[in-house]
Amino acid sequence: MNGLDFVSLFSGAGGLDIGLEEAGWRCRYASDNDRAAVDTLLANQGLPLAESDRRAFEGTFIENIDVRELDAAHILSKANLERGSVPLLAGGPPCQSWSSAGHQHGLRDPRGQLFADFVRIANDLDVRWIVFENVRGLLTARGPDGRPGSALELIRKKLLAAGFQSTVSLLNAADFGVPQRRVRLFIIGYRSGDEVPFPIPTHAKNPDIAAAEKARWKTLGECLEEISP
Repeated sequence: MNGLDFVSLFSGAGGLDIGLEEAGWRCRYASDNDRAAVDTLLANQGLPLAESDRRAFEGTFIENIDVRELDAAHILSKANLERGSVPLLAGGPPCQSWSSAGHQHGLRDPRGQLFADFVRIANDLDVRWIVFENVRGLLTARGPDGRPGSALELIRKKLLAAGFQSTVSLLNAADFGVPQRRVRLFIIGYRSGDEVPFPIPTHAKNPDIAAAEKARWKTLGECLEEISP
């Protein structure tokens, strides 16, 4: 067993998972309900990781399945794991119900209720941490009471009921050297005493004296210039 094993749900094309693998984690199980996303995961399996001598999704069990049909026993069996042996569950439940493009139907959209399955499986796997990613619109999304922000409060209450305290932050990919302004909301859930900090930005749009140690945002042109012809 690897102490940095993790399980991924709502894996999409695997961007979050590959980032975790490059940071030293090892994905043992990944799934998505979208066939094209799963085909992408399978196509990326075995490709060299940029920041590691390992390969992407090495030994990962990947499958096309609806999260509502999943339970911890199935995941543990497919990944050859035991309950409590995997410390992290990561994933980005569907964002359409919280985004402006999806008309922010929130909990009225069945996809907006899938976070409950994420919490259910996290608890049943007995993980120590969760990493939950979604659009920034979730920060002000309305819950059943119609109050801005109450949808996020509901998610955090469900996490707390399952034994997870949580912290929330908006992170912009450009602040970490990626040539793209992509702001996403992240929730880190943790068991009591296991709180971890959010990463400190390494870049800024306009570094000033107070942030002199930070580099300026990277442009797409600069990124392309680094690619060998």
